[in-house]
Parts: sequence; C-alpha cells; structure tokens
Amino acid sequence: MVDHPESRTAAIQPAQLGGATEPGNRQEAYRNSFGEGRLFLVVDSVPEMQRAMGMTLSSFGAEKVEYANRASDALSKMGRHDFDVVLCDYDLGNGYDGLYLFEEVKERNLIKQSCVFMIVTGERRAQRVISAAELAPDDYLLKPFSGEKLSQRLSKAVRKRTAFRPIDEAIMRNEYLAAIEICNRKIAERGEFTLDFMKIKGTLSLRIGDFDTARSLYMDVLRIKDVPWAKLGLAKALTGLKAYDQARMLFEEVLADNDRIMEAYDWLARLHRDSGNLVEAQALLQKATDLSPVVIRRQKHLAEVAFMNNDLAVAEAACTETLEIAKYTWHRSPNHYAMLARVQLAQGETGNASRTLGRLRRDFRYNQGGEWMADVIDSQVQMHSGNGMRAEQVLKDAQERFEQLAGELDPEAHMEFARACYTQHNTHLGDQVMRGLVRNHHDDERMLIRLGNLFDEVGRGEVGRRLIAENVQGVVDMNNLAVKDAQNGAYDAAIERFARALTEMPSNIQIMLNLVNATMAYVHRNGWHESYMRRASELLMKVRDIAPTNNKFQKQLQSWRLLTEKLGKPHWGL
Repeated sequence: MVDHPESRTAAIQPAQLGGATEPGNRQEAYRNSFGEGRLFLVVDSVPEMQRAMGMTLSSFGAEKVEYANRASDALSKMGRHDFDVVLCDYDLGNGYDGLYLFEEVKERNLIKQSCVFMIVTGERRAQRVISAAELAPDDYLLKPFSGEKLSQRLSKAVRKRTAFRPIDEAIMRNEYLAAIEICNRKIAERGEFTLDFMKIKGTLSLRIGDFDTARSLYMDVLRIKDVPWAKLGLAKALTGLKAYDQARMLFEEVLADNDRIMEAYDWLARLHRDSGNLVEAQALLQKATDLSPVVIRRQKHLAEVAFMNNDLAVAEAACTETLEIAKYTWHRSPNHYAMLARVQLAQGETGNASRTLGRLRRDFRYNQGGEWMADVIDSQVQMHSGNGMRAEQVLKDAQERFEQLAGELDPEAHMEFARACYTQHNTHLGDQVMRGLVRNHHDDERMLIRLGNLFDEVGRGEVGRRLIAENVQGVVDMNNLAVKDAQNGAYDAAIERFARALTEMPSNIQIMLNLVNATMAYVHRNGWHESYMRRASELLMKVRDIAPTNNKFQKQLQSWRLLTEKLGKPHWGL
C-alpha cells in the first residue's frame, strides 16, 4: 500500500552537513562521492518524494538525477542510460515493488556490476528486502531517515561498487572468464570486499555453466559465514551438476530459513517439474505467485505446469495474468496469446479463444511473427469449431510462411506450430518440426524434456521418445566424425563436415562453435585463411548475440583473440 504523500515527504530529514565534526571536510567528501559525473535514478510514485530525494542528492553534489514514477518508466530509462546509483522506493503501486524491479534489471542485464541499487522502505517491509538472497540489493534504507544517513550508506555502497568496475568492463566485452580472473585476484588480496567478490565470482561461474567452480566457491563462503545467497548458489550449482536430491534439500532448507527467497521457489519447482512431480511444482509456484504476483516468468511457469496437471482454471488465470503484466513490456510475445488460447480450447471455450485470437491480431498487426502465430491459433480454433477444411487451409498458409520465418522464430513458436499439426493429424509435418528442434538443441537437456512432454501431450509419447533419441544420436555421431577428422589433422574435411551440418541445423550452437574451433586449428597449422576466418567470426558474433555466457564460447573467445593477435590481425579480435 502506497503511503500518503504528506507522510512520505517527511521520510527524509535534513542532512546534517553542518555538524560539529569537520563540516567542510565531510561536505567535500560527499561531493567527491556523489559528483564526478555520476548518474542517479530516483524511482518513486510520489512526486513530492522525488523532489525531496533530488534536493538531498543535490546537496551532496549530485548533478545528474533522473526520475521515474512507475516500474515501466524505470526499466525504460535503465535501458537507455548507464546509471551509477538507483534509489528505489519499495512500494511502486499496482502490485509492483522494488524487489520486482531489481529482479527484472538483473535478469535483463540493464545495470552494470558497479551500479548501486538501494531500496527505500518502511520498517514493516524491511524483512522482504533483506530476504532477497542471491538477488539482494546493495542496501536498504528505513524511513524516516536523515540526509546524513543516506549519504553514509551511499558513500559506502559507491566505494564498494567502484571496486567492481574492472569486472563491468570485462562483462561489457563478453569476457566472463576475464571477469572471473579479476575476482580471483581480488579474493586473493583478502581486502575489505572479499566476500562481495566471492559472490560475484559465484554468480558469473553459474552464468557460464562452470558448476564445479561455483560449488567450490559457495562451499568456501559457507565455511566462512552462513549466508542465504551462498546456500542458494550452492543449490543452483548442484542442480547444474545433476545432484538433484542434494539440490532439492538445500532449496528446501533455504525456504525453511526464510520463505521470502523467491528464487528458491522457482528452482525447486523446476526440479519437481523435471522429475514429473507436477502437483508439488504447481503448489510451489502458486505460493510464489501469491507472494510476488507480477513476475512474468513465474506466472508463465505456473500456467504451463497447471495445464500439464489439467488444472485448466489455474492455467487460464496464470495465462491471463501473464498477458496483463507483459502488455507494455519487452516480455510481450505472441506465444502468451497462443498459450491462453490453447487453455481456452481445452476448456471448450471456443468463443473466448476466438477473442484471444482477435487480441493477438490487433496487438501484433504488421508483425510477421505475430501474424503467423495468429494463423497457427486460428487453425486450431477452426478445428475445434468443426470447420475442418478451413482449419486445413489456414494451417497450410502458416506452413508456407513457417519455411520463411523459421530462423526468426523461437523454440516455443516452433512447438506451438507442431501442436497445431498434430491436432489436425498432420503427423508428418509435426514430426518434421520436432525433429528440427531436437537437432538444433540436441545437447539442451531441459529443452529435450519439454519436447518429450509435448509428445506425451499429443499422445505420441513412445514415438516421440524414439524420435528424440535417434536424432540426438545422429547429431552426436556426425559431430564425432568431424572431431575425428580434426584430431587426425584433416582440418579441411572437418570444416566441410561441420559446415554441411550447420546448413541442416542452423541454430545448433555446438555445431557453430565446433566449426569455429576447427577453423582456428586449421589456421594455427596452415596460416591465415580469409574466407574461413570471416565465416568463423560471423558465427562467433552470432553465438555472442544468442548465448554469450556459453562456457565453450567463452573459452573460444579467449583463443580467438590470442590467435588474431599472434597473426597480426588484432582488428579481427571481436
């Protein structure tokens, strides 16, 4: 509940800049901390509070202050500007809060490591801020507070975050391994912020899939101090290492200690879902969405699990909430409309599904992907309405455009198209689409689980599992042949084999990176090859765009830069 403006304006008391203890030195220190071109963002729904905070910051020497009164405004500004400090009120209205905003900016990588994110809150809200664990903001400030207290908290946070700037610069260059090495040096120094650098190292290790390093790091932290973020991080690392039982127990322990650590619900629900325990997964997600209802990813996950549980009322409510939250955000996707229409059709609500289809056509007018998805949904609406010939024609039109758009559509859109094919008993086309998904994601275990679930959903479980196994093995066999060529020094043959495979599987990241690796091995032995290296650089840039944290990509990026510098081609260093 948002406080009344008159009570919140008094939340900041005058700064004690004129105190008895060296006032001139203190004021100069504040100006050094908050000036120097630093950019501030104040997020608050009450204009009077914005002005009060702005005046206080100005008294410290802050010269550049931006304001936002809604979460969407803040996200938009953080997408355009590089802020050094974000001061965010906890209560943002309409179900949004400062922790939601912080989770969003972290997920979307909208702020740098050195940006200070501080939440301003009342006493009764403080526990929620403290409990954010792995995604904990830098600090929180209890209302009412003095300008002096704000300056002290910010000075310490700014000083700490300044130490993280080299890591920022490495991440901006997509050099996660270099960022981790900086953390290693700082940890070895045993300085003031050792624990903070350990936390960053753990986060980065998880991000690039180096789960062994993450596990060791979090265990070291827990030997020093029992902190929730380290326990949560260890559970994530154990999940990555497939120690699922241990991970589940740790997530449960985290929640037993503090039931406001929202990430733990998400990860624990995922473990239950992947193991087939859908009832427990839904219960966890339901509780999490009750506590924090405006996180799109969580609502979408709840909709999917409830649908798999045949709890269509909960699925429809979660789908509707997903659409509503995503309406004016970057999350908005035709897939959300498709999911809602699918649930409505399963309930026999053809009229509601038709209205959802109409909303999709209106909201994504002139968007090729949106218009294509509308036809996919329309084919299913027509089928459920008894218009078989019309359904067949609409699906045929969608198929023709699918061949043109396939490279631009995400896996969820491909899966929705496959469902439509199976609904109309076009199993040949459905299997063709699914085969492409398997081959392009043959090493993505979670994607393969989802594809298996889809086969079960359409009544093709056994056939689907064989299709998945055969195509995964086919890609592995082809990859092994090319690797054997490279090991035998037949780099030309390996490059040609990988290039043919990439033509068949243009979205397979492993094939892209293997082709790059074979190219670098060729150049190491035979010298510079312009066309080979140009293609390899284009593939590295493509992977950087779609999967910059891929562990193999990170290692290849280092090797690529070493190679191009060695051969006197530093401008090729990506």
